[in-house]
Amino acid sequence: METFISGMPLWAILLFVVSFILSLGLIARPARQAALHSGLTVEKSRRIGAGIVLFYVLWLGYASVLSLKGVFLVNALPPRIFLFTTVPLFILLFGFVGNTGLFKRLLRSASLESLIFLHVFRVLGIFFFMLYWYKLLDLRFAISAGLGDIITAILAVPVARAVAQKKAWSIKAAYAWNIVGIMDIVTLMTIAVVNAIKSSGGETEMALFPFAWFPAFAPATILFLHVAVFRKLRQK
Repeated sequence: METFISGMPLWAILLFVVSFILSLGLIARPARQAALHSGLTVEKSRRIGAGIVLFYVLWLGYASVLSLKGVFLVNALPPRIFLFTTVPLFILLFGFVGNTGLFKRLLRSASLESLIFLHVFRVLGIFFFMLYWYKLLDLRFAISAGLGDIITAILAVPVARAVAQKKAWSIKAAYAWNIVGIMDIVTLMTIAVVNAIKSSGGETEMALFPFAWFPAFAPATILFLHVAVFRKLRQK
């Protein structure tokens, strides 16, 4: 049976998969810490963290099956990868998770700096440039997709540190950083949709395993995390 796997070298595919899975732990860490600060037991905090990782592992497994079967390569509008993964995850995160009592409780107890720092996982945007290096991705798309992620990831470190140290300018910096991060992901989504409508190609790798994980995971999750930062800033 034919499978649809990226043309990247095997070592690069394995590096991507391992890095992506490790990033899930980074995302879950603030939730575990917030659970402890909210008065939940150590065991419950671990379950919350493990639940977040497990959910995303299952979600990525679902996206993997569809990508390996070539489902996302079908030329359709809206693009199937958006229809089957991106949009449902948006609905799940914004329509359900963000409105639960547990999420609100954790958000109240989470530190702003932890919600900002977790965005260092977006350094995974370097893989867009690796795809270009192997002539599997258009340069313009690689830059628009990867550069903003890398910049957001790098800036998350000093901004989080400034917030933790309660610098006078830290809240303004957090607002500015959050807006830049949101603009980056919204711009990328717009470009991806426009290119799909024009059928210009160049993003085929985003429909293949494992790089289909990017559209299946990143837009909804990143925007949800940025909105969480705004909600936390409003609480402060």
